[in-house]
Amino acid sequence: MVNQKDKSATTRARLLETFRSSLLSRGLGATTVQLVLEETDLSKGALYHHFRSKDDIIEAIYVHESQTTIERAFSGVCPDEPPMLRLRDGCIAWLTEIQNQSTAAILLDIGPTALGYKKARQIEDRIGIARIRELLEEARDNRAVEIEDVQLAASFINSLVAEATLHSVRTGKDVRPYLSNAIKALLAGWGTTP
Repeated sequence: MVNQKDKSATTRARLLETFRSSLLSRGLGATTVQLVLEETDLSKGALYHHFRSKDDIIEAIYVHESQTTIERAFSGVCPDEPPMLRLRDGCIAWLTEIQNQSTAAILLDIGPTALGYKKARQIEDRIGIARIRELLEEARDNRAVEIEDVQLAASFINSLVAEATLHSVRTGKDVRPYLSNAIKALLAGWGTTP
């Protein structure tokens, strides 16, 4: 027997997946709440039980995409390596993850366009930059680097990754070696070489 909690989770997942598919195939403007309700055969009440608005749904999709992309990237990084090596390898792996067209569309276009710069940046700070900051703090605590402002340093590294990503997506070039060298140079300036 399916309980109410499982049914609710299934409904939410169905709404998110259908909305995500529509965003990717039809685009932001052509994806409407009504269209998703028709495709899922769900009521407005079911949708509004989980989400307040279209923007709320897009935010949930953006957060999920961001979290799963970061997790996939860092899951392949050896946990026994020094934090700066894990940081570099995780950033390179994230760049590989973002090459997926659907992932790139959600994280680089649809999410920021729908949510606006400020909201997208808050989510990025909470998910992506937080992972970088954790590794920098670990390295600083182990005296592997001398960083006065960890948040600023994390933002620098995130900016390198973001620019490398945009260049790669725009040109189709493999920029992982360039990103690796840029991160190495930046970290060397802070007293470590991964």
